Amino acid sequence: MGHLSRLPTTFLPVTRVIATAAQGPQSPAFRIRIGILQQGLLEKGIDVALMPLFNELQSRVFASGTALRRVGVVLSARRSLIRRIAAEPADTAFVQRHADMLPTLRLERLVSKDRRLVLDLDDAIWLDGPVAGGHPLGRLKRGESKVRWLAERADSVLAGNEMLADHLSAWTDRVRIVPSLVDVDAVAVRLHEDAETITLGWIGSPTTAGYLAEACDAVEHFAVAVHPRSVRLLVVGGAAPALRGVSVEQREWSEAVEQEALVRIDIGLMPLPDTSWTRGKCAYKALLYMAAGIPVVADDVGATANVVGDAGCVVNNRDAWVDGLRLLSGSAALRTELGSRGRRRIVEEFSIERWLPVIAGALSGN
Repeated sequence: MGHLSRLPTTFLPVTRVIATAAQGPQSPAFRIRIGILQQGLLEKGIDVALMPLFNELQSRVFASGTALRRVGVVLSARRSLIRRIAAEPADTAFVQRHADMLPTLRLERLVSKDRRLVLDLDDAIWLDGPVAGGHPLGRLKRGESKVRWLAERADSVLAGNEMLADHLSAWTDRVRIVPSLVDVDAVAVRLHEDAETITLGWIGSPTTAGYLAEACDAVEHFAVAVHPRSVRLLVVGGAAPALRGVSVEQREWSEAVEQEALVRIDIGLMPLPDTSWTRGKCAYKALLYMAAGIPVVADDVGATANVVGDAGCVVNNRDAWVDGLRLLSGSAALRTELGSRGRRRIVEEFSIERWLPVIAGALSGN
């Protein structure tokens, strides 16, 4: 991260890109929407420097520090990013959501000056604040006005789903739908077996862990009244709820922990409340489970049904949740069949290989 990677002198890059966001390098959106594409883009002659606002330490302090420490981190990170942008020649600026935590457009103006601008959105970030599950002061970032400013000036806008694209089309006619992607080659396939314990899994972040509450009642009922064997809930990346009749295991997220979890999970969970914010989400949890050959039970919100298809159970109430868990827990053969469908769907429709030419074209202006 920092300087643009250097290609051998026998191969000159066609396009140099600065990729930035008001996030850290391991923040899910930044990692998924551009970080995992870096090597593939390089092989196409597009040299990407990952320059998120925060480094990993600053991300942790901002997430858990006092208000005063957060302000200090933001100011320090902004000074550093300004120096890094000024020091790097680039043809294109890739802005994931927006570049700054402050309400000004200074960083957005700086990174896009005299460069092609590509805006990428995978969430309805114009809905800052409590409706998005964030801090009440989140609206001070002026997310809507920033998105509009960037969209109106962008040479290309990448939207994670149709709902986001529709909203952005009010400001620009240069929108392309590019879903969130999975590096399929990096995800091992779950080998399903009938066993005494059925393992339910949820992988996410602290900011989305609250959505687990949507499924708690159904999971408890399934464990206590339906499933004759033991039930485990494996939670990676957020606070795990305490559930009657369920053995709960909580792990802090890392790429290694995520991969370890995917080879243990029998059924992937993606509960979501139906709100204006969640309807803009790109169903990445489902994509990840499916890439690992894990069938999904997910709430029918936003892009979910289009993503999951016939690779799991898309539900809309507690009883349907229980029925989905009952169905998928009953047979390893069924989980294997649905898991295979899901992985094929990811390879064909949501893989890096499928979408890399489109993203490369947006970054290079083709």
